[in-house]
Amino acid sequence: MKIIVEPIDELVEQLRPRLARAVEPLQVAAALESEGLNDKLARERYGHADVFSLAESVYARLVRAEPAPPAEAGRDTTWRSLVHGPLYAMPAALLPAVTALVGVESLMPGLVVTTGIGWVLGSVLSRLAYGLTGLGAPASAAMTLRRGLVLGVIVAGGTALLWGPVSMVVLAVAQLTFQVCSGILLFHRREGLLALLMLPATVAGAGYVVVGEPVVALVAVALGVLSIGAVACAAVLLTRHGRPERPVRGQFTADLALALVYSALTAGFLLLAEGAYVVSRPDLAVAGAGLVLGMGVLEWRAHRFESAVRGVVRQVCYPVEFTAQGHRLLLRGLLCCLAALTCLTVAVLAMTEVSLQGVVMAAAHVVLGGAYFVAFLLANQGRLVELCLAQGAALLVHQGAGPLLPEGPLADVLLFLAACLLLLSLLLALMSGSLKDVWHYR
Repeated sequence: MKIIVEPIDELVEQLRPRLARAVEPLQVAAALESEGLNDKLARERYGHADVFSLAESVYARLVRAEPAPPAEAGRDTTWRSLVHGPLYAMPAALLPAVTALVGVESLMPGLVVTTGIGWVLGSVLSRLAYGLTGLGAPASAAMTLRRGLVLGVIVAGGTALLWGPVSMVVLAVAQLTFQVCSGILLFHRREGLLALLMLPATVAGAGYVVVGEPVVALVAVALGVLSIGAVACAAVLLTRHGRPERPVRGQFTADLALALVYSALTAGFLLLAEGAYVVSRPDLAVAGAGLVLGMGVLEWRAHRFESAVRGVVRQVCYPVEFTAQGHRLLLRGLLCCLAALTCLTVAVLAMTEVSLQGVVMAAAHVVLGGAYFVAFLLANQGRLVELCLAQGAALLVHQGAGPLLPEGPLADVLLFLAACLLLLSLLLALMSGSLKDVWHYR
């Protein structure tokens, strides 16, 4: 799961009315400290070494950029977040065509493994790139993304070789290339370009589902490879910068290690639950499609919560008032996420053959989406240790209690639902506790 790193631009817009006439970074630093921002928050939330480094970055943006109208800026953030889910899901339109050519038995196991690798790699690369950019090192961030892409392709190809067929290697490399390169385009706010480049392959994949002819499947796969190649070229061009800045040694070591562990636990929890059914039970395999399509909703609501709760800080006088309103905002955001995911999931299930196990599996993914929403908020506070512990507990319950239950898909998916409910409960307890500490939101 991607960890949201809060953009400095939002902080700039928040401080602009007070600092529009600032003449030096020290004025900005004083304003940041008056808002309760310390060195720890500067590192965890914005990727800067300390408050003064953050102040220099904010000051540079204040003096060189014209303020965007708040309504326009809000609309821009909203649509960019909401389209992320459908963008992530675009390659899925090619799966029926690929399956028809390669065979589901040789396709799915390899793709499950490379999906996990791409998930972890993309999450860590994104966090590192945001941190380096926040430190004023965009060339180093670009170099990191390029190296991550090369590393991912090598690992995906080597892993796919375990499954033997050359076609599996090509598909695994293509899939991981899309995962990493789409992240690069979204990092550079090129959602429209990503949609345009993947549109021919997506349309062709949908065309095969309608027509069902082998030649259409071949055309769809060929267009898919070309589209992903175009996405990769765009990602490489976007990451072309000059000589990298002096490396910031040790700045992100602990943070990246925790991000790596958390991403691995998150990917393992979901893929272990789904991996057993990608071949044998299509109704269970597609149960998580609503969650993928709704990931942008989770990001959008997380941004909305952060903005709203900071507004509450400036309106109330007592911590107890902030806590009460913060809980209401949290509940509102969670219910909105659950409602959106439920609607998307119902729409997906309406196009498939529904079973009891499929409904339970879909409900588990909706609950998991609510947990992801709360996890975004906790990640923005730098609480990766707690996130790792909560996700590890849910994974332990799901994998550890399985042998104690009767065999069969129904018992397994019910256990997965229980583990998702446990994860959501743990994260809500952590988030509820953080709402008592106003300094998290200044």
